[in-house]
Amino acid sequence: MELRTSYSDFVQGNTVRKEAPERPYVYPERHKKARRKKVQIRTLSLSSFIAFSLAFASFILLAYMMVSYVTLRSRLGEMSGSVTSKRSQLSTMESRNDAEYNRIMASVDLNTVEAIARGELGMTYADEGQIVFYSGEAGDYMRRYGN
Repeated sequence: MELRTSYSDFVQGNTVRKEAPERPYVYPERHKKARRKKVQIRTLSLSSFIAFSLAFASFILLAYMMVSYVTLRSRLGEMSGSVTSKRSQLSTMESRNDAEYNRIMASVDLNTVEAIARGELGMTYADEGQIVFYSGEAGDYMRRYGN
């Protein structure tokens, strides 16, 4: 149904004037106000929906960040405990290693080793002609195992 906005009861055409069909008359001021009110209601509902959506998205993001933070803090605590236990194991192993080394060094007497090497194996010190000196300036590869 079409709304009338003028007092004319006739429709102008290219032939003969015809009587307009019966339509209710709407006052222009009231019609504009009603239309404006509908637009305002739609605008308010859209803006409130956008505000609610942004608030909800912010809440979800904040909740995710808080859960991530708590998870990272708990992992950090676990790793800290792991590092502490590993350090304790390392110090225990180092002390055992040092004790075993000292025990081995105490059991070996170098004078006894030299006496066995000379007496049973027939080893002697090198003579003057048996010692060969090598200069490593040629760029060859040579391993050095001690002084």
